[in-house]
Amino acid sequence: MKRVVYLLLALTMMAPAFSVQPVFAAPINSNVALPVRKGGLIFRSQMRWLKASDDPTNLNRERDVIAIPNVLLYGATRDLALFAIFPYIFRTLKFPDSETGRRVNQKDNGIGDLSLIARYTVYANDYRSGTFRLAPLFGVKLPTGDNDLRPITTDSFDVQFGLVSTVTWDFGRHEIDADAVYKLNTEADNFDKGDSLTYDLSYQLRVFPWTLPERGLPNFVYLVAEANGFFSKKNELDSTTIGASGGNTIFLSPGLQYSARRFIIESSVQLPVVQDLNGNQVETDFVWTLGFRINII
Repeated sequence: MKRVVYLLLALTMMAPAFSVQPVFAAPINSNVALPVRKGGLIFRSQMRWLKASDDPTNLNRERDVIAIPNVLLYGATRDLALFAIFPYIFRTLKFPDSETGRRVNQKDNGIGDLSLIARYTVYANDYRSGTFRLAPLFGVKLPTGDNDLRPITTDSFDVQFGLVSTVTWDFGRHEIDADAVYKLNTEADNFDKGDSLTYDLSYQLRVFPWTLPERGLPNFVYLVAEANGFFSKKNELDSTTIGASGGNTIFLSPGLQYSARRFIIESSVQLPVVQDLNGNQVETDFVWTLGFRINII
């Protein structure tokens, strides 16, 4: 973990020396819509704290997960963007022991599964008052995760595919991003994690400066409003369906981004407005995200 922290600090300190392109607003709770120029290399790191304590049973179960997804994004060509997402995860589970009745406080941490994604822009239209982009994506998930973090991590090789759309108008003061990614999970060690669909809609509004100056590139402040959804099918173990798994959750997520020439600092709070979960699963209270994004090249 210390090595991860040292790497993040080193990249932050190197950014002023190597970054030559400005960074702009993008969704906070989705990585696949991040913009990148040809030859550009972007690094994003976030801390995402998920708190779940709404237990429909009388067991008072709780779950705290702190995930640190680290994203490297490279602009291979004008249209092709390559992603590598490598998370580090801390998890705490609180539940009563079935034999003694005592409260168990189980803590685990480790590396999560690595995701590799390619996004290709198939349609781009730059018009007088804005732009429109449409890009399909394809990716694979590799089983690099720590076994102690099951079922967040799995031993399976999974594939994902989706679509990203971006619209800007009024020369970038307004921006809308939408994406949908379907993940096709495979079976490993007699465990089959249910297929999932992630879908996001984000609106970014530049509130400072309201009007761009005639010269120079100032720092920007963006208000961000997102709707983030996650649907998953039920899991299976030894070909038996696990009833208390899968379901649909939708978050409304206000956020704020501060954009300097070489980096962005961002924060968002995801508040669940729909939680249609199967069985007696513990429901999520909130997800808080704090992170930064820098242009390395």
